[in-house]
Parts: sequence; C-alpha cells; structure tokens
Amino acid sequence: RRFLKRNLWKKSMKNLSGAFNTPAIVISRKKYKLYSVFTFITPSLGIIRASLPHKRLQSMRNGSYLRPFSAMYITVVPDGEYVNVTQIDGSYVVESLDTNLENIAYAAVASELIQELFALYDADRNVFDVVVNYSKSIRQRNVRLGTIMLGWQLLSLAGVVPKAHYFMNRQNADDFWRELYAVTQMSVSTSLKKALPILLSFQWGGELQMEFSGSLWNELEKLLYAYASHEIGKPLNSVIFLNTMIK
Repeated sequence: RRFLKRNLWKKSMKNLSGAFNTPAIVISRKKYKLYSVFTFITPSLGIIRASLPHKRLQSMRNGSYLRPFSAMYITVVPDGEYVNVTQIDGSYVVESLDTNLENIAYAAVASELIQELFALYDADRNVFDVVVNYSKSIRQRNVRLGTIMLGWQLLSLAGVVPKAHYFMNRQNADDFWRELYAVTQMSVSTSLKKALPILLSFQWGGELQMEFSGSLWNELEKLLYAYASHEIGKPLNSVIFLNTMIK
C-alpha cells in the first residue's frame, strides 16, 4: 500500500510543472500547534494534502474558504509529498456545517470514508464528481441522508459494492447479500434490497424515485458503517464519535 502511494505520488508530481491550478473540495483539516494540514480532492491529482502555517492562514486571501466540503480553485506547487497552496479562489462554502454538531459529525464520516477508501494521488474523476455533488447537495439538503448516499456510492466506486446494474441479475444479487451477511451478521430487509440499487445509481440533481422510510434510512446507515468498517479493516473513528453524540 505504501509502495502504491509512493508511485502515485511520483506520477502526480510529474504532472506538476511549476504552478498548477485545479478545482478542489476541502475534505478535512487537522490542526496542530503552529500549522494545519488540509486534505483536498481534485479531478486530476486525486486526494492531495497541504500544510499551512496558522500565521499565513490569518492573512491568506480567501483563506476563509478552507472549511469542510467548501469548493474552490487552488493553485498548487510541489512541496515534498505535500503541495504548497499559493492561491485560493473560493466558489462556495457549506454553511450547514458551521454550527450544527450533528451535521459536522456526519461530514466527518464522509471525510473519513473518502480518505480510507482512496489513496493519495490516485486520481479518479468519478470519485471527484460524486464528492462535488455531495458538497453541493448538503448546502440545502439533509446532511445525514446525503452522507449515507455518498457512503454507498463511494463503496461502489472503490469496487467494494457492485454497480447498480449488477443487482438486476438475481443470482448476482443473492451472492452479494450472502457475502454482506457473512461479514456483518446483519439481516437485510426486502426494502433495503430494493433501495440499494436506487442509491447506487442516484443522480444528485434529482429526487429519489421512491419514498424511503425513516426505518429504511436507519437500516442503510447501520449496514453502511458495518460493511465499510469490515472492508477498511478497522472501526471508523468518526462513526464512533457520531454514535456517542447522538445517543
């Protein structure tokens, strides 16, 4: 895994000749005493990281856009295995993540899933587009439901969950449900079996084609966390925090 990341980093750095301008979505910020490490997702470089001193952040033009799932154009130059952000042109911020702790917790789940399922510098335009659609959606729509939908689509893009059309074949679908039960020990309702292909093919600009009940969303959420944790190989810290907060 480390060797793969190293090779992807070398390949991405070759694509950077001096300054490079790219659309980006902020995935996370990790604060330290004197600096913060920001993780972005971009269409052609994949997931990238930048370290910014706090003193520089205070005077950086458009630095206020460096918030979870905000959209922007950034200019970057190589800086070791990180990049150095030299300019920010903000597009929008996700104000629903400013003060609502539950929304913040669900966004943290989305952030952790993205970073655990996809390697640094492994560019996939489909992954970027899904994250952009999620970012736009949660500006007005329910952050929890958006995170559940995003999570299942990310698992599909990572090759962990089949594509929606796979479920059209009864034998294929039955094989997947058996595997899912084997690793999670969670029974799956008929409603969920019908709902999952709809979520996997969901177009973010539209409305769901069927009414999902509250209990169905709960089932989709619990199964998502259980299956994702198994495939990643460890519990998701964001889910542990979320569970302690909403109990």
